Amino acid sequence: MHKLLVTLSDQLFVFQLQMEAQFESTDEHYWNRSSRAAFSFDDDDEIDVAIDDGRLGTGLSSAIFNDDAVSEASFDNSSALGTLNHLSIKSILSDEALNLVLQEQTLDDHVMPKGVTPEEELKLLRRQIQSTLYSPNLEATAQKLLHGKTVPLEMFKSLHEKEQLLDTLLVNGGDAVIGVLLFLKRTLNATQFHNILQSRPKALEHYLSYLRQSGDVSNYIVELQRFGRHQEAALKQFQSALACSDLSTRKQQLQRLIDAYASAGVGVIALYEQVFSAALKLQQLQEKEKDIVAVLTTQPTPIEVLYGLCTQHKNWKEQDMLKLSSPQRFAAEQDISPAQYEWTAMNERAHAQAYADLECIFERVANWNPLKPKQFHISFDLALAVLRLHELQAPNTVLQLFLSKMSNTTEKLALAQRVKCIKAVIDAMVGLKQQQELLHLKLTLPERSEEQFYCENALKTLQSKRWTTDNIKLKL
Repeated sequence: MHKLLVTLSDQLFVFQLQMEAQFESTDEHYWNRSSRAAFSFDDDDEIDVAIDDGRLGTGLSSAIFNDDAVSEASFDNSSALGTLNHLSIKSILSDEALNLVLQEQTLDDHVMPKGVTPEEELKLLRRQIQSTLYSPNLEATAQKLLHGKTVPLEMFKSLHEKEQLLDTLLVNGGDAVIGVLLFLKRTLNATQFHNILQSRPKALEHYLSYLRQSGDVSNYIVELQRFGRHQEAALKQFQSALACSDLSTRKQQLQRLIDAYASAGVGVIALYEQVFSAALKLQQLQEKEKDIVAVLTTQPTPIEVLYGLCTQHKNWKEQDMLKLSSPQRFAAEQDISPAQYEWTAMNERAHAQAYADLECIFERVANWNPLKPKQFHISFDLALAVLRLHELQAPNTVLQLFLSKMSNTTEKLALAQRVKCIKAVIDAMVGLKQQQELLHLKLTLPERSEEQFYCENALKTLQSKRWTTDNIKLKL
């Protein structure tokens, strides 16, 4: 009887391995197929009898038992046993980890009651395999997925079971959520799947992240629009259009985008339509002004294109808004701010040492009176312009021009001393009536130099004004 139980246990173990190996290619009618021949326990009995009778050969049996004897004799486990005898299982594994281990082992253990016939044992084994492989165990499956194990999910058949599995994984997150979401998309209809995403924002973010990282741009945009995230969808469409390497294809994509959003009726479209149109005009300019764009990068920014247009512009005294390559027109079409336009043009003209054009960049005609002479106007801090021109080694005459536009005399003096513009320093001292400082400065200047003559004239002017003021006081 003992021999029969041992043989039966071995046979069940082999049978279980066969079932696991063929799980992927079988269905629930596996056992009903006529092609699957039933096994017989008589074969094992014959093997047992052959071993008892010694008909398998003394050499083979001796070799088997000798190997076992050698391996057991050569293994010294005294030290290991001595260490383990002083350790408890709880000192190695936590209660939670131990419960998980026992739970997983329980799924694979098939304990058979004593005294059952082979036919009954076969039926019990079949029921156990069906309960293990076809009845979902939520916690065990979730833990295996979180640990990166491959687990068949087909056992989760109902919508409720699938939602439970997803909710369990969403608590911990990780890549396992993506695997379950793809399983749900494959096994549910579109309405059910999107309802799940709608009610679970965290699951939606996981799914969108997967689409974005996998490069599935079209489905990513569709899902964004489906859930009302039109701004993100428009931005992604815009990026996708600009990513086209071919200029003609890029123009077509942008035009299609403009046409689609012009008639979409979505509230955020007004914000993006201007950006799309500006990008299309930029592509058209690149196509027509190939000489200018040739020296730029493959996909230049509007500021880079503006810089290129400044290098080719000849007439800075007049603003030609009709010419496509005019820097002023391009800045207006691309919504480039006045400060960005002025800073870019100033840097380009200074690099080109075209200092005569610098003042024209900052000249403006009053909108309310076109007949009024142009006035100097700068859209960013004047001190930044002076420091940048000094960094680009602009001559002192240019620095003096920009310093003369500063209204705060004290700040002008400090900035003029910093950039070593002597004439501007003298003008600031005159404005502050610092006669003693001017006399001291004159002594430090080279003899008969231009700066020394300029300082002497400033002193004369300051003394003359002082005498005139004192004379008025005396008459009063």
